Amino acid sequence: MGVSSLQKQSFSFGSLRTRLILLILVAVVPAMAVMFYTAFEQRRLDERAIEKELAHLTRMEVREERQILDSGRQLLQATAHFLQWTDGNPQSCSSFFEDLLQHYQRYANLGAVKPDGQVFCSAIPLSGPTDASDRIWFQRTMASREFSFGDYQVGRISNIPVLVFSYPAFKADGEIVAVVFAALKLQWLNRLELYKEADLPAGTTLTKMDDAGVVLAHQPGPGSWSGKHFPVAEVRQAVLKEGRGLVEAENPEGDSSLYLFEPLISDWKHREVYLILGVPKKIAYANTNRILLRNVIGMGIISVAALMAAWFGAEKMIHKPIKAMVKATREFAAGNLRARAGISGDRDELGQLASAFDQMAQKLEQRQAERDRAESEIRDSREQLRNLSAHLQSVREEERTRIAREIHDELGQSLTALKMDVSWLNRHLPEVDAGFNSKLSSMEEVIDRTIQTVQKLSGELRPGMLDDLGLPAAIEWQAEEFENRTGIECKVSLDPEETVLSRDQSTTMFRIFQETLTNVIRHARATKVQVSLAAQNGSIVLEVTDNGRGITEAEISDPKAFGLIGMRERVDFIGGELTIGGSPGQGTRITVILPLKV
Repeated sequence: MGVSSLQKQSFSFGSLRTRLILLILVAVVPAMAVMFYTAFEQRRLDERAIEKELAHLTRMEVREERQILDSGRQLLQATAHFLQWTDGNPQSCSSFFEDLLQHYQRYANLGAVKPDGQVFCSAIPLSGPTDASDRIWFQRTMASREFSFGDYQVGRISNIPVLVFSYPAFKADGEIVAVVFAALKLQWLNRLELYKEADLPAGTTLTKMDDAGVVLAHQPGPGSWSGKHFPVAEVRQAVLKEGRGLVEAENPEGDSSLYLFEPLISDWKHREVYLILGVPKKIAYANTNRILLRNVIGMGIISVAALMAAWFGAEKMIHKPIKAMVKATREFAAGNLRARAGISGDRDELGQLASAFDQMAQKLEQRQAERDRAESEIRDSREQLRNLSAHLQSVREEERTRIAREIHDELGQSLTALKMDVSWLNRHLPEVDAGFNSKLSSMEEVIDRTIQTVQKLSGELRPGMLDDLGLPAAIEWQAEEFENRTGIECKVSLDPEETVLSRDQSTTMFRIFQETLTNVIRHARATKVQVSLAAQNGSIVLEVTDNGRGITEAEISDPKAFGLIGMRERVDFIGGELTIGGSPGQGTRITVILPLKV
C-alpha cells in the first residue's frame, strides 16, 4: 500500500510536483502559440511570393505577346510596301508570301485582300474564290485604316485555329488598295515559353484560360488540357467571377493545391485571358512546413528536457523536503511532539520553513511538557482536594451521626425521664391548687414539644431510618417531610423498594436528594416534584424532576453554584455519574447513576 500510495501521490494532479510540471507546460503554450502564429504568417508570405511570381509571369507573357504583336505589325507594314511596289500582281505576290512564310513558321498563312473582300494573294494556294469581307480583322482595318487583328477563329484557307493580323496598303492619294494579313498559329501564341524561363518547381502548373473557361495553353504537358474546359470547376468559376485572387482546391491528381490567377492586360483589344498558377500546398508551404517541423521538434526537445529537469529536480529540491515536512506535520498533528522535518543545511525558502517548523515543534514540545507537569500537579491537587472534601464529608457525617446520637440518646432520654417525672407529680399530688396542676400540665406539653424538636433535629442531622431501614425509606420519609413543610406535591416511585447499598453510597445519594429538594425550594418555583429510585443495568438510578422555571446552561456551569459543585464532587468520589438538564419553562431534571458493587 505504501508504494502504490506514493506513486498515486507522485502522479496526482494535486501534488506540488505535478503543478510545477503544469506551470512549465503553461509557460510553453505561449511559445507554441507564437511559433504557430509565425508559421501562419510565413504561409502568408509564401502566398505573397507566389502572387509576385504570378505577377512576374503575367508581365513576361504580356511582354511576349507585345513582341508578337509588334513583329506582326512590322511584317505587315513591310508586305504593304511590297504590294505597292509590285502593283498588286497576284502571282508575284503569292510567290513572295510563300517564300516569306517559310521563314516565319509561327504563321499559318500570309496574304492580301482587295477592298471588296476578295483574297487575291495567299502563301497557301487558293482552291477557289475566297471572301474575307465578313471577317472581324478585315472590317476593323477598313474602318480604322490602321493595324488591327480579329478574334480566335479557324482559318478558311489554313483550316487551323489562328489569330489574324491585318494592315492596310495605300495608294499615293491615300486610298486603300488592299489589306495584307498574317494568320498567327494559335498554338504558337499559347505555347507559354515563359514556363521554362520561370524555372518553376516540379508539380507546378501554368495555364492560360479565356473568358469561356477554355484552356488556351497549359504547361507542363501542353496538349493535355488545351482546347478543353479548365478541369477544376471550383477554380474555373472563381476565375470567371473574380478575375484575380487565390483559391484552395484539389488538383486532378487529388492533391490539395493553391491556385492563384489574374488577367492578362496587354495591347491586344477585345480579348479576356487569364493566367492561372497552380502550386501544390506541400510545395507552396514546403519551406514553412520545414521550419515549423524544425521548431516543433526543437520546442519538443526543450520542453521534454525542461519537464525532465523539473520532474527530477523537483523530487530532490522540492518534493522530497515537502514530503518530509508533511510527514513530520502529520505525526505532529497525531500527537507526536517529537516529530521533526530533519532538513538541515538548506538555506532556501523550504529549508527556512523546515527550520522554523522544527523550532516551533521544539517550543511546543517544551510547552506541552510544562503543561503536562502543570496538569499533573493540578490533578494531584484536585485529587487531594477531593480526598479532603470526602474526608470532610465523612467527618461531617460522623459528627452529625454522633451529635444526632447524643441528642437522641442523652437529651432525648433526659427529656423522656423529665416528662415521666412531671407526669408522676401530676398524678400523685393532690389538687391543692388549680394553678399548680395547670402549670404541671403546661410543663408536660413543653417537654413533649421539646422531645419532638429533638427528634426533628436528630433526624435532620442523620435520619435514623437511613441506617436502620435503608435509602428508599429515607427518601420516602424526606419527600413526605418536604411536602408537609413546603406544600409542594412530591410523588415518589421506588423500584425496588429494597436496595442494598454501602453506607457511603446511601449517605451520598440521600445528601444529593436533600440538596436537590433544597434547590427546588430556593430556585425552581415549582408546584410538583417527581422522584424515582430504580435499579437499572447493574446501577442504581435516582431521578428528581420538577415543573419549575428550568435551569439554564449558564447556571449549570456557574463556578459559584457551590451546591451543584458539591453534588458533582460527592458523585465523582463514589464513582457515579451526575446529569443535570433542563430548559427555560420546561423544568429541571437531575439524574444520579451509581454502579452497584457486586
